[in-house]
Amino acid sequence: MMTTQVKQKTVNKDMQEEMVGVLTAISIVSKRLANRLSQLDEQNEKKGEKANEQNKTRS
Repeated sequence: MMTTQVKQKTVNKDMQEEMVGVLTAISIVSKRLANRLSQLDEQNEKKGEKANEQNKTRS
């Protein structure tokens, strides 16, 4: 019975460590995606500003 409890604690600890790793990876990927979306948003704003400037000079 004692060895079963020790094995169970080891399994739980391993599982917790794996979950921490997975959540950390998700966090890293989420941060990268957020940065890329922010960059795309900035690029689109710049393109929109250029288009507005061109439209103003044509009018």
